[in-house]
Amino acid sequence: MDVRTLRSRQAIIEAGLTLFIHNDDSTLVDIAKVAKVGRATVYRQFTHKEQLQEAIGLYCLDRFDEVNGDVEARAIDSLDAIRLILQNTIPLFAEFEFLRKSERLLANNSEFQARSQMQNDELRELIELALKHGFLNDAFSVEWILHLFDGLLWAGYQATQSGICSPAQAAEFAFYSFKNGVCHR
Repeated sequence: MDVRTLRSRQAIIEAGLTLFIHNDDSTLVDIAKVAKVGRATVYRQFTHKEQLQEAIGLYCLDRFDEVNGDVEARAIDSLDAIRLILQNTIPLFAEFEFLRKSERLLANNSEFQARSQMQNDELRELIELALKHGFLNDAFSVEWILHLFDGLLWAGYQATQSGICSPAQAAEFAFYSFKNGVCHR
């Protein structure tokens, strides 16, 4: 794809993300208006709404990877990596909300499922490493800690979206809750 086509595609995906989290019934024509591209441009890129929604789902996973790409290099240890992931990911409310709302649609997309599974496996490995290094209480299973982490992300997203706190504060509260919930004291 040429640069102009890539820019149009990106604008369409971002407009779709914004519209679909507020209205599942948004049309490709609605998205073209918000993306400031012609209808024909949208239809050249995506033949139907579900195809665009699948592309948005993959974009959301890309965003999670993008914001956390340097965690391994920046983290002091595995527990600090968990803190950084919370800090980097909580601001991505729109991406999280889209994935939550589109769960059934994306369940049939094998590429999305494989990439989502890979992200979960990487987080599991990080939790296992934190357990191995003694940062986390081994009374808790990896799966329990993974679900707790997901719940703290959800709480952070909701607190941020409702205006209770900033994403940075939400990440701080989430990590504090994590540390006090499953770490050795």
